Amino acid sequence: MQKFNIKLNIAGKSYALSIEREKEAIFRRAEKEVNRLTAAVESQYMAEREDYLAVVALQLAVRAVELESSRSLGKDIDRLDELDRMLEDHLNKLK
Repeated sequence: MQKFNIKLNIAGKSYALSIEREKEAIFRRAEKEVNRLTAAVESQYMAEREDYLAVVALQLAVRAVELESSRSLGKDIDRLDELDRMLEDHLNKLK
């Protein structure tokens, strides 16, 4: 994968990153989402920028954990469906 240099503006501060070119759109969307969440938190609370970013980081981490949990749950459901089919097949053979 070829590296690509981009600059992202997060909460008013510029960050230079070296990323895979194929992931640029993902990083740009993430930049917009972090800035949107930061603005929302900033409008609700009177605190330092560091505090806004901490709350945004927490919100994004919670989303990541929820997503991971739902993926794990999906795998469990798939496995249960597979076991159900196996049991059904076995019971049908016993009839």
